[in-house]
Amino acid sequence: MAFEIIWTAGAEADLQRLYDQIGDHDLALQVLHQPLEHILSLLSEYPGIGAVVRGTRRVRRVLAGPRMKYGLFYVEEGRRIMVHVLMDMREDPQVLRRRMAGM
Repeated sequence: MAFEIIWTAGAEADLQRLYDQIGDHDLALQVLHQPLEHILSLLSEYPGIGAVVRGTRRVRRVLAGPRMKYGLFYVEEGRRIMVHVLMDMREDPQVLRRRMAGM
């Protein structure tokens, strides 16, 4: 039985920001949407594939996209995968630390 994927408001805002940064619709489909769909499909079947993020107990990370530059951070809760953060891994690591504080 597949796990349900739930996006938090923050993760949805991250996704929109990344689409806006890419700008071109066709390019966004190729470099962001399609790789995310693939990784989310895998996560729904195998939620443990993400590496546990150092300094946390439950947060996991998977990488997607060209050169694996997008990090998707999630928590498994029962039969749900809660996506909390989606970011370009070339961004300032302090941004990620602030976003994950308390998780």
